[in-house]
Amino acid sequence: MSRDRTKSRRADSRAFRPTLEDRRLEPRLVLSTTGNLALSQFLLTHPQVGYAYKYNTPRFVQGNAALPFEFSRKYNKPIANVQTAGGGQSVNIATPDGSRFRVSLSLADNQYGSGLTAETGSNGTNVIPSAVVRPQGTIRAYPTAYGSVGLIVDGTTERMQLTIDPLPFAQRKGYAHSFAYGEASRTHVLNISSLNVTSGSIAGILGYHSADLTGPLSVGGTSTVDRIAFNALQPGASIGVGGTLNTLDVANNVVLTAGPGISVGSDLNLFNVGGSVTLANGASLKVGRFLGATPQPPKGSASGSNILSVNQALLGTGGATTIVPSLSAGIQGDFTIGPGSVLAAASGIANSSLNNSNQASPSIFLINGSLNIYSLASLQIPNLALGTSIISGNASANLIARNGINFAT
Repeated sequence: MSRDRTKSRRADSRAFRPTLEDRRLEPRLVLSTTGNLALSQFLLTHPQVGYAYKYNTPRFVQGNAALPFEFSRKYNKPIANVQTAGGGQSVNIATPDGSRFRVSLSLADNQYGSGLTAETGSNGTNVIPSAVVRPQGTIRAYPTAYGSVGLIVDGTTERMQLTIDPLPFAQRKGYAHSFAYGEASRTHVLNISSLNVTSGSIAGILGYHSADLTGPLSVGGTSTVDRIAFNALQPGASIGVGGTLNTLDVANNVVLTAGPGISVGSDLNLFNVGGSVTLANGASLKVGRFLGATPQPPKGSASGSNILSVNQALLGTGGATTIVPSLSAGIQGDFTIGPGSVLAAASGIANSSLNNSNQASPSIFLINGSLNIYSLASLQIPNLALGTSIISGNASANLIARNGINFAT
């Protein structure tokens, strides 16, 4: 196209063409800006989000279409806010730190046929039902102190599970290039101050990386609960299950400093803790019958009763024919039992696996750290044999603390 003045274009001799080191720049490069290296270095060595917000790097709001986040939908009240969803079969929760959660009922994982998706149920024959399986029961959520919530679950059966899922912050039009500073302070962990399953029946309560329990949890019926999973059990927490609990998974620490602690009416088949366990001031772990009666498979991202056979190299038993025992508990840190607290199993630690001689071998209660107890009376387990190592793939004891056993004086 002609660029002379007769064609309404600026003549070539008068056109603005920026250069850098005698080389012509592309037009889009003229619009870019060079960064402040000193500011970048400062922000890299001071990673707190407040500094980045103060200097607006990255920019809090970019473009005229985007509103500042503080004038958008933001929840900043001192207590949690709740919203019923799905006719009461789920509830949305917003906490003071800006985290969002959905607590919902669904068909339990152990009710699916293999290979089926999460919205369908099966009788185990791998046949997809003609209709979506609707959850049974309702959830009520009530805000409590310090941004926590109390939950009441009504009308559930042993086929239903309660799932606690974190939700992302809603993406709104015009915000794609604006930096979300609020995400830096969100924990994405819901504090549950109480959870009452009024029907007494539920298959699972799943908040392995998304919920801390800070108060009582009650499942009063005698039906089996397949799995209860939390991120942590905080001071004030307690768990009461009337029947058998197949798996109790805690991703981090268990710190029970008052109250009943953990009580299971029948068997506790597997107790997994990713950190340490502390029982104090009467908080105890009491099982009405056996520890480890039925070996459990891995569930979710937690380990199962077969963790020793999966990691034989850690035991120094790499032989192909070596049979290692299953676990009734796997504690990654220390286990501390203070004055007034006990670890009790009325019928003891079950013999639920075989050794190399095809003889019954106990499901080991394994503590990878130290066992710290106030007195031997704090261990109320029949036929208890304490030890510190696993020998030749077989249990030399049914309760093992690899870093030793310490009695308080």
